[in-house]
Amino acid sequence: MSIELRNVTLRVGAEPHIYETSLTLKPGGFNILLGTTLSGKTTLMRLMAGLEKPTTGEIWTNGTNVTGLAVQKRSVAMVYQSFINYPSFSVFENIASPLKVAGLGKQEINEKVHRFADLLKLTPMLNRLPRELSGGQQQRTALARALVKGAELVLLDEPLANLDYKLREELRDELPKLFEDTGSTVVYATTEPLEALM
Repeated sequence: MSIELRNVTLRVGAEPHIYETSLTLKPGGFNILLGTTLSGKTTLMRLMAGLEKPTTGEIWTNGTNVTGLAVQKRSVAMVYQSFINYPSFSVFENIASPLKVAGLGKQEINEKVHRFADLLKLTPMLNRLPRELSGGQQQRTALARALVKGAELVLLDEPLANLDYKLREELRDELPKLFEDTGSTVVYATTEPLEALM
């Protein structure tokens, strides 16, 4: 999915949250938003996702103006630093939930869940509940649930921030490779200059 922000601003009351911003992302790219805390990275991604509406300017995807299009009608997945899992669902059920909503068959769901569980090293935990997982395992479950949807636009808001150092290093190398075959356009927000070198 190509995405273009044209002279976008966002104000809350009299306060500017995003000053006039324009950018163009080509389809299938792995794009990094590097900035300090409170620099507007999350807000920009919320605008791209349709969770916020710009005060001025337009947002275009694949040559269509989607500025007023509801988030439910966009092919977008977003993973925040603060992850959320369904507490009464197993890891398998958490990852499978968007596929069930999309009406996929059991075999296809099983294949996709196992693909992303293998990639994110969750296979031994598929029958566990979130409360039985470490923080890093919970974050990987939330990440797998977002990725399994196959959204055209994937927004990752500091998704590795809560992981231990070793796993963060490993996933930092693996994440760009993960998206090579999907065709998804990825926006990855970080405060870490090392992560910006992915």
